[in-house]
Formats: sequence, C-alpha cells, structure tokens
Amino acid sequence: MWQDFATSPAACAVAVGLGLLWGSFANVCIYRLPAGESVVTPGSRCGACKAPIRWYDNVPVLAYLWLRGRCRACGATFSPRYALVEALTGTLFGVAWWFTLGTGGMLDGSVELRTLHFAIDAAFVLVMVVIAFIDLDHKLIFDAVTLPAIVVFYAVTFALPERQWWEGLVGIALGYGVPWLIGEIYFRLRKIEGLGLGDAKLLALVGALLGWRGVVVSLFGGSVVGSVFAITGIVLARGRTREDGQPALMKTEVPFGPYLAIAAVFYLFAEPYLVLHFRLFGG
Repeated sequence: MWQDFATSPAACAVAVGLGLLWGSFANVCIYRLPAGESVVTPGSRCGACKAPIRWYDNVPVLAYLWLRGRCRACGATFSPRYALVEALTGTLFGVAWWFTLGTGGMLDGSVELRTLHFAIDAAFVLVMVVIAFIDLDHKLIFDAVTLPAIVVFYAVTFALPERQWWEGLVGIALGYGVPWLIGEIYFRLRKIEGLGLGDAKLLALVGALLGWRGVVVSLFGGSVVGSVFAITGIVLARGRTREDGQPALMKTEVPFGPYLAIAAVFYLFAEPYLVLHFRLFGG
C-alpha cells in the first residue's frame, strides 16, 4: 500500500507541500540566525510592528499573494524573498521525489530505501537553501548550520548501502582541506582573504554525504556558475563607479556559498547518472 502511494502523483504533491512548509521554516532560519535569535520562539511576526502573524496569514506562498506582500496589521511591505524561498524549497522537494520515488531516478532497492533517499535529499536541499540565502545577505556561513549538518549527513550514510564508511570521511577532509589551502595561498600572495573557512565547512558538509566526488563537482561546478554570474555582473556594471570614484566591481566581495550550493544540489540529483556514465566508459 505504501509503495502504491509513495510512487503516485499524490505523493509528489505531498512532497511539494512539505517543501513549502519547510521553506517557511527556512525563511525563519535565514532571517533569524544572523541576528542571533531563536528559530523556534517566538512565532512568526511582522518585522516592523512585531504583531504575530496568524496561522491563516502564514500559508506558504499563497499568504503572500492574498496579502499582496503586506502586513495585515500595519501595512508594512514583506520582501518577495519570503515567497521565493518557499517556492524554491517546494520545487526542490518535488524534484527530490521525482529522482528518488518518481520516474526520473535510477535508484535500485525497496520503496522504503528510496523513501529514505528522498528524506535525506530533501534535508540536504533545505540546508543548502538556508546556507545560500544567508551567504547572499551577509557573506557568512554559520557554524550553527554546517557543523551539526556535517555530523548528521555523515551518520545517515551508514544507512545507505551504496556508501562506504570511509567515503564521507575522505569527503570531509578534502572538502575542508582544499578550500583552506587555496585560501591560505591566496592570503600569502595577496595579503587579503580570498576563500573563507565558511566555504570550506560547506564543502566538508557536501563531502560528508556525497564523498570526494561531490566535493570536486561542487568546487569546480560552483566556480563555473560563479564565473557566469561574475561575467554578467561585469557587463552590467561596466562604466559604473562607486562613491570613492573606483570602478563598481573593484574590491567587491562575492559570496561563493550560493554557487557551491547550486553545484552540490546538481550533483546530488545527477550522481547516479554520472556514476553510470563513468562505469560504462571504464572510469
């Protein structure tokens, strides 16, 4: 009975619904963790007037639409980012279902094992969303997110038959070590910080679940994605200057975490296809 439901379109709808709800919690983490506030209490409230948001005004995405992005109590404007984060998380949960329990994946095993894969993938993308948006806003990746996640994601690999116990340890070591070395060399040469240790801990988190291959794909894939955005930014900022007369992009600090997160999520879903490809070609 569970197999019939878990692989049905209804289960996909449930997965998306769960993603929307967890996306609402992701918003709480994104806005409260940098402020040093609890993500549990108090409940959702308006940032302007501090009025509690009623449950029917806290429905993911839809509440933003029927409130037209404003607080019911004081009329203050809510950022459309709230709805964006919820919609993105819901979409990623749906993609996770499609790759693990739907027709888009290549996973073998029982439906129970594939359901476990879905739960792990959903948790991973949720953490990536939180990290990416905090880094976008504050150029910081918090230990409060990465360090517990490293432990949890390494621990869950023991329940996955395709993972060896040592893969996560190698992934953690490589994920932290390579960015640390790059950052250290850059600092010695330029006397300024190039790659922060937050990025290293993020890659260690990736390695804990996805092993050294996930670290390599995330690091190089993130570099490619970041380069695309950087080139676009250069084109758009051409001719613009800052208040001090310097070009707009001079000494601009660019958060690398979002690009690493994008590449890590890509590898999370693409890994079975990539592994099969390398096996077919003798890799």
